[in-house]
Amino acid sequence: MAIRYGATSVLAACLLTAICAAPSPLAAESRPVEVSTSTLLWNPEDRTESRTGKLVWAGGIEIASPDEDFGGWSGLAVSPDGAALLSISDQGRWLTAILLYDERGRLSGMAEAKIAPMLGLDGKPIAGKTLGDAESLVMLPGMAGGILGKAYVGFERAHRIWRYDLETSGAEAIPEQLLTQRHFGLLNNNGGLESLDLLPPSVPGGEPRILAIAEDTRDPRGHIKGFIADGHHIAWFGVRAREPYRPTDMARLPNGDLLLLERRYSPLAGAGMQMRLIPADAIARDAVVDGDVLIDVGQRYSIDNMEGLAVRQDKNGDLLVYVISDDNFSPLQRTLLLMFRLEMPEKPQLAPAAETLKLPRSPEADGSSAAASGSEEAAPEPR
Repeated sequence: MAIRYGATSVLAACLLTAICAAPSPLAAESRPVEVSTSTLLWNPEDRTESRTGKLVWAGGIEIASPDEDFGGWSGLAVSPDGAALLSISDQGRWLTAILLYDERGRLSGMAEAKIAPMLGLDGKPIAGKTLGDAESLVMLPGMAGGILGKAYVGFERAHRIWRYDLETSGAEAIPEQLLTQRHFGLLNNNGGLESLDLLPPSVPGGEPRILAIAEDTRDPRGHIKGFIADGHHIAWFGVRAREPYRPTDMARLPNGDLLLLERRYSPLAGAGMQMRLIPADAIARDAVVDGDVLIDVGQRYSIDNMEGLAVRQDKNGDLLVYVISDDNFSPLQRTLLLMFRLEMPEKPQLAPAAETLKLPRSPEADGSSAAASGSEEAAPEPR
């Protein structure tokens, strides 16, 4: 999901070292995982298409692994310099990796992938789909200002929000329980807290407010339920549904606007991906929010069951959007990581980075070593 940060450069090694710290007696060991990647064409039917709606294609990869624990990636964070990735799976696991780029700055590969179990309140790895269905992720920066900080994770089925102190403990972090279903009311079993982000505290020096949007739980007016949690105090709002799409993640931009990722699926049309831009001042108690559609694409593009979203700003002030897919551990689906540049009327500005870090390069210099499939083959319905 999103990551809230200042523009401080971070070394990817810091993330990987912390996540792979020596395991405690109660935790399963973090371990390397074998992955292979191939670069994608955005539109395999038209190799020249690079701009679709308000998004400009900036590279993408298909990721494969023989490891049975690899897959189901539903939440996403990317470091401010773009060098490192953190993701969560709906089977209760963390994924870390170094991201690779070609000489034009296009996403072209992944290296040093590692998987670790997410721990429960008892300090043991979360067991089972009911408790381990992690769907949304947002990171509050730590003292170093990089990707490792306090990770807020939203879970479905056993609906709750937990907070992990990754900066202090890495993957060995034992969560703090913040909110449960008794705070949100009744949520659909497989339509709960799919999107998560943070709002500024209501009082100076206070805790950030939590912004959450359900995947498919409706209010009495038929709008998708949204929540603003200030501690245990909950304010409700609605998100106008745009059928047949359902929200799967969101990310707040530096100017406060909200980028909402949505997906659709049908056996005939396959998967679809949409993004809406919701103005910051529209999000309030009892409001019904909508937004301009920035992109709406279907199966002929290189997409799958797109569920995780992260945004960062580069040194030029451009907004870079990353999207990851949940393959549902199905051989008919793929794990894709896509990157776009988001065109905005005015570029929001962040403070300059403390230092400049060159991005690692992958061997595929031209970024097109493997074309994506445009197959319309129906896949199992996303979960």
